[in-house]
Amino acid sequence: MIAALRRLYHAMVPLGLRQRLRVARFTADRRARAGLWRQTDGRVAAGPFQGLRLAGNTVGDCESPVLLGSYECETHDWLEREFARGWTVAVNVGSNVGLYSTGLAMRLPRATVYAYEMDEALRTATRQSAERNGVANRVHAFGRADPATLAALPVTSALVVCDCEGYERDLLDAALVPWLAASAMLIELHDFAAPGTTTELRARFSGTHDITIVEQQPRDAAVWASRAKISLADATRLSEEARPWNGAILTGRWMLASPR
Repeated sequence: MIAALRRLYHAMVPLGLRQRLRVARFTADRRARAGLWRQTDGRVAAGPFQGLRLAGNTVGDCESPVLLGSYECETHDWLEREFARGWTVAVNVGSNVGLYSTGLAMRLPRATVYAYEMDEALRTATRQSAERNGVANRVHAFGRADPATLAALPVTSALVVCDCEGYERDLLDAALVPWLAASAMLIELHDFAAPGTTTELRARFSGTHDITIVEQQPRDAAVWASRAKISLADATRLSEEARPWNGAILTGRWMLASPR
């Protein structure tokens, strides 16, 4: 449906007008983001990681939904329930710039966090994020994660957040990483990159976990306007969450798995 509407838009609206609209939208989005950045002094405005100081030094260094706090909000209620359980170990595979690794350390004050990121620059950003938020002593950043690496961790269970572009299908297997059977897992699913991922992971963990699959939904801008104390128009712009992949715009999909 979205692809069909996009084709209709391109067919009906002249290129010159589309370009002018794109510039106007970019300007409005930038202005809204800059205003929120000033308001929060570069900290996440709302959501489970409210108050987290972002790794970037300017408003251009962060994604709008991350700054607003609406990023991946379909998972927020589940995260809050898991935070309440007081996990003492967290594992973040695909830490990127450190939003989750730092956020997990902030919300789980007794936890050691093991963060994995293959990209060296992003791994540095993961460490810097932890330093900026006063949790560097509990966030340990490493490179590539594989089943043997995870199996060797000195843990019996953990809160796991995984976003590794399809590798989750090969990585997350309790037959290879036994402590996963007792762990809570938030897994971003990438069936478009690794076909069959959802089916395979559900089959592996259905005997040990309560599993929910959640799909990205349209954002309720009024909710985020209220939480971040900004205008509805700005919240509408900032909460939009696109996931580009090979020229297409995809929506997010997650597996939320809690151990029984």
